[in-house]
Amino acid sequence: MLTYYEVMTTDYGKLSAAADKWQSMAEEIRKVEHRYRDSVQKVTMGQTWVGVSATTAMTNFAGTRYEYQAAQIQAKATATLLRNAHQQFLELKKQLENARAEAVKAGMKVSEQGVVAYDYDRLTPAERNAARHDPDFAKSVRESEESWSEHIKAAVKSVDDADQNLKKDLEAVVKDGYGNKNDVSLGTGFNGDAGAVAQADDADKKTRADLSVLEMRDDETLDDYIKRLEREAVTRLTGNPQLAKMVSQVLEGSMTVGAFSAATGTSAWYGYKLFKTLNPPYPHANAPGTWLARGINARIAGAAPGSLLTKVPPRLVTAVTGSDEAAALGSHLVRNGSAYFVPTASEANLLTVAREGGLANAAKAAGALRGLGVVGGVAATGYGIANLATYTPDMIHDKPMKFATDLSGTAFNGSLTALTIAPNPVTLGLTVGTGVVYAGCLAWENREAIGKGLDKAGDWIGDKAGKLGSALNPFD
Repeated sequence: MLTYYEVMTTDYGKLSAAADKWQSMAEEIRKVEHRYRDSVQKVTMGQTWVGVSATTAMTNFAGTRYEYQAAQIQAKATATLLRNAHQQFLELKKQLENARAEAVKAGMKVSEQGVVAYDYDRLTPAERNAARHDPDFAKSVRESEESWSEHIKAAVKSVDDADQNLKKDLEAVVKDGYGNKNDVSLGTGFNGDAGAVAQADDADKKTRADLSVLEMRDDETLDDYIKRLEREAVTRLTGNPQLAKMVSQVLEGSMTVGAFSAATGTSAWYGYKLFKTLNPPYPHANAPGTWLARGINARIAGAAPGSLLTKVPPRLVTAVTGSDEAAALGSHLVRNGSAYFVPTASEANLLTVAREGGLANAAKAAGALRGLGVVGGVAATGYGIANLATYTPDMIHDKPMKFATDLSGTAFNGSLTALTIAPNPVTLGLTVGTGVVYAGCLAWENREAIGKGLDKAGDWIGDKAGKLGSALNPFD
């Protein structure tokens, strides 16, 4: 098995150089084959030589030319195997280097032979003395050393596995087959089927490339990872990486504009709602996304007797818009007990309803429209939290505004979800505050793009204004 030292010190460039020589060899053999065809084998093609000797010569000469052709195939296949191995070994060595860097970053030392040990030199003398006399610390050090050692050994084994596969493929390439047309040296000549081995290796290379695309990189967040997969999908479908880049930029720009509009619009609207709830006659807040439900209920309540709307089954309406009867379980005293508030379906605190009447009544009070809003909000918030969890301290240091945008965006989604579940002045205030912060972070993070857009808009307006002035100027 290969060692850590061998993997880290081997010159893999020799594989690429050898591949080039094998490819060059195939070209030289092709030239020899053509000369043989035109000068030697050609003798058996005419009518001047006939008989048993001519037939035997024709068979032998065709067999010789077949060997020249098989030699070319074998040489090209060998070149392909070596070239693919060169690329794979470089990738695997990089993985091993990354594993070593991660171990060092975690406080380990890694020797030239790949031996992992805790780096006590990083500690002060007092810390080293205390650590060596702390059994719990010593245990955690041993566990960390073993874990990082196994991590590095696994990376070395990946290189060794690739090396063993290369050996197996090279042995298969030089093994002559049986029964090909004009093959008169069955099992002892050049392998005319070597191309199949190279094709299989190319397929493995493509699979490795596809899998590497699906792996999340160390320097990207969950959000970056998904955007990269989107670009890769468009590239694979169209074969046009520039189109994929353009589509990604358009989508990202559209989402940024949409997010900014949503944050500012929501903050303004719910800021107004918050002001209303804190001033007489103290109206209560409605959950986001219930405007349509309230409109449906109002239309049905005001429908004329015998009209089509009166024939809609009441259970269907409440299943979609929410049940006021179930929402009544969330009733409570207001203004120091001076008034009793019975909420409608859109005003009910679903947590209170669930506490008083169970989850089934909370679902009835929410209805399908509001329920979908809660599910979507929880999903968006969960995604945001998962995305934040992929940030490392270095990534935050390198891109602080991107982190601030993702953090405030997640907080905004969480506040909206809380408002959807429990509409009240507190959740209204949180939504307004996080929305303002999120909009500000978006604007600051994208300030350069916004500035360029404003410059272009200004140029366009100036150009149009100039043309309009010219058109209206009677002396022009």
